[in-house]
Formats: sequence, C-alpha cells, structure tokens
Amino acid sequence: MAMKNKLDLSKQYAIKQHKGQYRKNNKTPYWHHLQDVVKNLEIMGIKDESILCSGWLHDSIEDTSSDFDDVSKIFGKKIAQIVSDLTKETRLPKNQQEKNYLKQLSNSSWQAKVVKFADILANISDLKNSELNKKQKIVQVKYKIKYLNAIKSGIIQNKTKIPNLSQAENMLNLVLKEYGQRKITLS
Repeated sequence: MAMKNKLDLSKQYAIKQHKGQYRKNNKTPYWHHLQDVVKNLEIMGIKDESILCSGWLHDSIEDTSSDFDDVSKIFGKKIAQIVSDLTKETRLPKNQQEKNYLKQLSNSSWQAKVVKFADILANISDLKNSELNKKQKIVQVKYKIKYLNAIKSGIIQNKTKIPNLSQAENMLNLVLKEYGQRKITLS
C-alpha cells in the first residue's frame, strides 16, 4: 500500500480528531471549517505543504485531545509549531487568554499568520450560516478584526510569498462590507 501524502494524512487526522464536533449552528460538522481554511489558503496561491497541513490541523491542539507532541510526531516539528502558534492557552482566565493570544499571533511566523488569515476569512464568511442576529454577527466580526490587526504587518511583509493575496483581501472586504465594517488593506 502506498504511503499517503502529508496533506491527505492531515485532512484524515483532523476529521478524525474533530469527529462529533459541530460549528456554532450545531448542524455543520466542524471539519467543514477546516476545509474552508485550506480552500482559502489555496485561493491565496499557497502551495507549501506545511502551511496547507497546518490549515487542516490549526485547531487540533486547542479543540481536540491532540497535543504538540502528537502533531510533531506525526507531521513534524515545523507543522506542530505553526499549529501551536495558532493555539490559545485555554488554561488562562479569558481576558488574559485573549491578551496572550494577540501577542502570540503578532510574534508568530508568517506561515502561522497566513493560516490565521485564512481562518479569519472562513469564520467571517461562515457567519451567514450562524443563528446569531445581525448585531451579534457584527460583534463577532469586530472580534476577528482584532486578530487580523495582530497578523496584518506580518502578512504585508510577506505578501510576495502569497501570490493571490489581493483576491483573498477582496473576499474579506466583501464580507466586511456586509457587516458595515471598514475595508482592510493587505496587498
């Protein structure tokens, strides 16, 4: 039997780890979000296997029984580090958790930042499927913009490594416009 490539393996691993988890609408299997993140990375022109695998795995440490060592053992230290950079320290009080996470995102690699951008785009785009009212959706969008601001300079500094960044930026701005938010410039 042929060895599966790392990207297929990361997809299967993520689907297995998130089995039984659903998006906030309690209908959509969680792995659909992971698939959207990877699609967003592909739209941006990302071909790097480590980044694409990290798209599948970005919530594994935070939201499943996986830890850094599990991800590192199966996918390598580079991917585990990207996933770790995208993982909130959930043992901290909520307000401290957010402060630390924003700092962590600011200091993360450009690879982690581009996965986070794809994640933010997926989350904001998926709000249309949530059962939140318009006001609650706007609060969620503003919340995600904090994360976007934390990664923005790293995205801009590395935009030559993200061939279709402007396409993703346009997608994001269309959704932000729906929620009455200002345009974001990255490219």
